[in-house]
Amino acid sequence: MYSFKSLYFTIFFISLVLCQDVMASSKMADDEVQNVQRAAIEGDEDRKRLQQAAVLLAHYEIEARKIIKRIDAGATGEIISEQAKKLLNLSESVISSAQFRLPQCDAYLAKTMALKNSLQEISHETLEKDYHRDGALPAAPAECYHAKDLFVHPASVIVLIRDDPALGNTTKSSIKSEITEILVHTEVVRQLVFY
Repeated sequence: MYSFKSLYFTIFFISLVLCQDVMASSKMADDEVQNVQRAAIEGDEDRKRLQQAAVLLAHYEIEARKIIKRIDAGATGEIISEQAKKLLNLSESVISSAQFRLPQCDAYLAKTMALKNSLQEISHETLEKDYHRDGALPAAPAECYHAKDLFVHPASVIVLIRDDPALGNTTKSSIKSEITEILVHTEVVRQLVFY
């Protein structure tokens, strides 16, 4: 018979392994990043646009980290949901720059952004199947996935809170996982879009 302590450590270890697997699948090797086709930056207007989006991406990361801190501090579901909505809004500008810099991702990212209109109705299961796992999205190269997730993960947080506004422990853990994965995607997007 397992003691509570050994059961806790077993669950912790399994969660750690699963989190590392998610993180590994969220990264791109340097040579993969270097081989991605990008639109040329032609002139000051393009540079200015990308500089503004780079600043927004840095702000996005700061706001994402605030969600984890606020969960740990016992913030309400309403506060966390508002923070996730900030991430959605910031992601739209960053994704617009990704569509410019990675034109091969345009249709894929446009379809992703349409999700915003259905956040009040979509089930978490459908969100996972159709947007996290791309079931409702057109085929696209691997590099498109990272920009998409800047939008999909905060959308998941909003849906999780909508379904559990009291923020039970499972919901809190799920939200933290969503946000932790976002932070991995932001670095990949930075490399793909701004470098």
